[in-house]
Amino acid sequence: MIGANTAVRAYLDGLGGDELPLRLTWEQWLDIGPPHDQVPFEIREVTARFSRNGYDWDIHGRLYTPEHAADRSLAFVFFHGGADSEMVFDQTPDRRPGPARVLAAQGHCVLTISYPGHYPPGNHWAVPIETRQPIYLLDRTLPEDEVLDRNEKCTFNVILQGAGALVADNLGGRDIIAWGHSTGGPMAAHLHRFTDNRVIGLAGWGSGGPDGWRKQWREATGAEGSTEYPVGHVSRRSPDTYRASGYVDPADLCLWGGPEELFQWAQSAHRSQIKTGLCDNQHRGMVDALEAWPRATGLPREEFFDHLGDPDPDWLKSIAVLLLVGDNDKGHWVAGEALAHKREMFMAEKYRAAGVKRCHVVLIPRYGHFGFMEQYGEKFVYLWLWALENGYFED
Repeated sequence: MIGANTAVRAYLDGLGGDELPLRLTWEQWLDIGPPHDQVPFEIREVTARFSRNGYDWDIHGRLYTPEHAADRSLAFVFFHGGADSEMVFDQTPDRRPGPARVLAAQGHCVLTISYPGHYPPGNHWAVPIETRQPIYLLDRTLPEDEVLDRNEKCTFNVILQGAGALVADNLGGRDIIAWGHSTGGPMAAHLHRFTDNRVIGLAGWGSGGPDGWRKQWREATGAEGSTEYPVGHVSRRSPDTYRASGYVDPADLCLWGGPEELFQWAQSAHRSQIKTGLCDNQHRGMVDALEAWPRATGLPREEFFDHLGDPDPDWLKSIAVLLLVGDNDKGHWVAGEALAHKREMFMAEKYRAAGVKRCHVVLIPRYGHFGFMEQYGEKFVYLWLWALENGYFED
């Protein structure tokens, strides 16, 4: 391929085989370059208002449109982690271009999505993290009791219905490659249920798989504990919780400094820093804990449980899956004693058993869960694009 060096060719050769995982050396990683020259692009804020579970909701995103498109029939859709917003994809903590900008500069349309409640008006959180609550409507302040009620009704399906509305409004009939980080990984895997656009593939980084498969992984391997949250709970992030989660990576990769500097950057404009107990329980597949929500809200049980089912089997047979993961990612790689017990390996085998066209796990040395923000993070995007250029996501 034009512009492909030895490292790129070795990577693409690996994608042509069945071996799991495909391991890159650090030297190969550093040699991965972009498939295209950079092009200018524009960024436009987009919103949609929709109704579900007795309320109207606002969902916000950013649409990145290149001046010269590499493929006008294709777009990428990004889902963030549980306490983030779309802004973590726009800029790194040390002010380098984030993955959305890198993709757009390579000629690809990108839609980044903030979950309802996670994007503040004007992209500025005025309330300290310690007392912060989600902001569900962007044009007016809601009473506290309504916000607390919405916290228990902003389900996985609310988020995906809003994402589908943004896709319908802004991506026309484009094919989609979906990426979800962490909590967003299962959302990317279920976007096909909420859009008429064809979702042709999943491009991962610390993405895992559907929440029902995470429950199966935990029960089959014992690689993760069972943490449950009660109705009314809201988790709030801090440098200490960041450390406790094992998210700190080598200093030479974190150009902004440590957790304190990261949170100073993130607290007012880049991350919501909050996650409801409902979202945590749904993402973890905590069935016993979730039984409290239909009783507390009066909503149908399936509203809280249907996301634990498998994605549509016919859709699975139509897609390709490319799961990138760092060997320092505590939840997605370090956890699990046997190779088959690593979360990304378990998910890859589930995807393969479901009959996807292709599925690979690509292991990158030294990176943890938030590696896409760190030094050389643009290379994750390049790996997706080299696979795309080589026909990985095609029939």
